[in-house]
Amino acid sequence: MTHDFATVIGDLTRSGEVTGASFAYWDGEQLHSAVGGLRNSVTGDPVTLDTLMHIGSITKVLNATLFMQLVDDGLISLDDPVAKHLPELRLGDPQALPRITCRMLINHTNGIDYDCPAYLGFDEQRIVDAIEDCASKLQLHPPGEATAYSNVGTVIAGYIAQKLRGESWYSLIKSRIFEPLGLEHSLADITELPRFRVSVGDQVDTAGKLVQSTRPFLPLSFAPAGATVMMTGADLVNFARALINGGIGVNGTRILSQASASLMAQETTGFISPHNWRVGLGWMILEGGVLFHGGGGPGVNSALYAHPESGKAFALLTNCSKYGAFDATLVDPILESWGSTAAPLTPIEGDFDTAPYEGSFENQLFRFDIYREGDQLCARMVARQDVYETDNAQAPAFLLKRAGEHLFQMSMGGVAHPFPLAFVNPDASGKMQRLGAMVRIFNRVV
Repeated sequence: MTHDFATVIGDLTRSGEVTGASFAYWDGEQLHSAVGGLRNSVTGDPVTLDTLMHIGSITKVLNATLFMQLVDDGLISLDDPVAKHLPELRLGDPQALPRITCRMLINHTNGIDYDCPAYLGFDEQRIVDAIEDCASKLQLHPPGEATAYSNVGTVIAGYIAQKLRGESWYSLIKSRIFEPLGLEHSLADITELPRFRVSVGDQVDTAGKLVQSTRPFLPLSFAPAGATVMMTGADLVNFARALINGGIGVNGTRILSQASASLMAQETTGFISPHNWRVGLGWMILEGGVLFHGGGGPGVNSALYAHPESGKAFALLTNCSKYGAFDATLVDPILESWGSTAAPLTPIEGDFDTAPYEGSFENQLFRFDIYREGDQLCARMVARQDVYETDNAQAPAFLLKRAGEHLFQMSMGGVAHPFPLAFVNPDASGKMQRLGAMVRIFNRVV
């Protein structure tokens, strides 16, 4: 495996394939850092080693750390009902609320169908506003019955930390994680933006061209799920090192007990798709025991990987919405060196009955329309809510190739999508009632 990371980063960013990137890798003995491209494609400013970039949903690992600190301090138990600590919480399904435990908030099993709020005015985007919004949200599934990636679960957990500590969530991230670990190039509170060099994201428009997003942040009321936190690659790696070092930072400061750091990395459940992604507390767990979390946003793709067995970790942050641009040249070689490889899907040839799969499946944000076109089974993904500027203009259609029992590989233009579709829960007639895709659940509506 090459350590010429600067060349890899430089080649892709100079080509225009990716706007900018910040990379850091702790190889067990030395921290390697490399940056390239532009932090702002409009002004032409370059990415530097001290440029902060969005980490997106990697924030969920930080948020889970705050939550486990509550466990360490005896303020909550993971088996406590959420209502014990947040009696004011209301859900659209009142039968679900008493069954949701604190653990279900951070391992994606709570079932609340609330992935992202609408964009509102700045003063309407408090974290408490998201909590109040829950009163109208129904369930994707009964609590604990399935696993569906949950932004709102993380937000509720973050709000509990804020309430029990008597300190804002933004301040807690700084005072209980960034400052103790000596992470000086990291922010959660966007009022600190003028203190740093920060990136702005580029998105692919309907013509396939990268253009700067006019929404630099997702709705702020979902900050604990990944709307605001920005870091350098090096700071993010040093945070990960603290977790895989039993809760102790590289500066010797403990932010988490050994027991809680270990518990975060232990499997609790798994997704319908991808089925080989297991779920800890905050962390995802890949083949070979690799801990992982990715992050997205308006013109953002980020990834954090840690390997507890070797003590190694790396982070890759980009201000570009293109997914997987560095996989072949940077990410995959490192994961292979850690012994983490996923077997590729192999399409199964031959006819099959498509009727059980045809129909529409949806959650709060998206609908999948599954239909036949000639002799092909297809899937169209339609945004039900405007999250990114290009959502309403795009409804991508994929070809589906059977790759296992009720499992299908998606492809577009001959390029395979990284995540498959998986169908579960047939009714008495054999029609599948649930679709799993992209770590989420979609229930049949037609």
